Amino acid sequence: MMEWPIDPLLLSCVRARYHQEALDEARHMVRKGDVDWEQFLRQTLRHNVGPLVHDTLRVNDEILPPWVKEELRSTYYQAAARNTTFYEELAAIVRAFDEENLPLILLKGAALAQGTYENVALRPMGDLDLLVRGEMMPRAEQLFSRKGYLVLAGADSHSRHMTLRHPDSASGAHVEVHRHIVSSAYYRRAIPEEWLWRDSVQLPIDGVPARTLSPEASVIHCCLHFLDHTGTRGALLWLCDIAEIARRANLDWNGLADTLNRFRIVLPVRSVMLTCHELLGLPIPPHSLQEILSLRPGFVEQKAYQFCLSSQRSQASKTLFDVLATRGLQNRVRLLSSRLFPSPEYMESRYSIRHNWLVPLYYPRMILEATLNGLRALRNPHRH
Repeated sequence: MMEWPIDPLLLSCVRARYHQEALDEARHMVRKGDVDWEQFLRQTLRHNVGPLVHDTLRVNDEILPPWVKEELRSTYYQAAARNTTFYEELAAIVRAFDEENLPLILLKGAALAQGTYENVALRPMGDLDLLVRGEMMPRAEQLFSRKGYLVLAGADSHSRHMTLRHPDSASGAHVEVHRHIVSSAYYRRAIPEEWLWRDSVQLPIDGVPARTLSPEASVIHCCLHFLDHTGTRGALLWLCDIAEIARRANLDWNGLADTLNRFRIVLPVRSVMLTCHELLGLPIPPHSLQEILSLRPGFVEQKAYQFCLSSQRSQASKTLFDVLATRGLQNRVRLLSSRLFPSPEYMESRYSIRHNWLVPLYYPRMILEATLNGLRALRNPHRH
């Protein structure tokens, strides 16, 4: 179980979507009269669960003050409007890929809002995430170029995704075209690309054929994504994604446990699933939970988790392990170079740099921060 502080009332309100008794918990907290509603709203917005809370509590008038209910109602309709424009752009992309006979898998919100939540307003999206076979990335880039998209960050063999944006997009969405579901070189090798495609399932968009990950692969992706972005906006929503998949899909729990063991990804997935089980009551069958808990990761898997995805890892340790997990000197040099000298667009976004001429000055800062974080990590023992 990961230690993860969160507003107790918000957690009860989200949990109430999956467990009716959580409504009584929420009512009890409100009756005590010591709720910090401003804090409640701040965390609700930070975790992008306003639409979910609104939908869950819309018929429970006694829990939320009217002004709070109105704020959450606003987030619901804002998400509905924004996601509608996202799906209009997505439909055009899916149609273009279909015409070019380019296989495509929808990821994250693009797949979950319609296919899992079954209501596009409930699952806010920040961008459109797509998965393309690695060898098809050049063709995908050419297709987007013909459609007028601008490449903001290109993808090579060591970059997990290519980021694009259309200057005339109504949604203003970034499109991230991924070659795998995880950024770490170790985990990209551990999870075969072919497995992601072999077990994918159909999810048509506007009547045009498209695919999404299998329920088991979707859970794995959600877990790895959660750990890769712990502390950023929307973390609680990503746990809700796991709960929604388990709630609506016919999840093969035994097959999932076997997959975790076979691909040597027990630690990261187990840690997030236990967090989701504890916080949201993820309904893991007892025998499957026992099987997952009994799995014993090997030495290399423990180190991979420690350096790449655990909450204590540093960027320096992650880079070091990825370099060691990459085959070939030339490939290692390219990976190290991309980590030490990322694109100017990435630097501007990370450090909120307002003037282009300041970008070069931030590279030494980034390297120094990574070095100091790495030294701190070496001084602190890691727990799994």
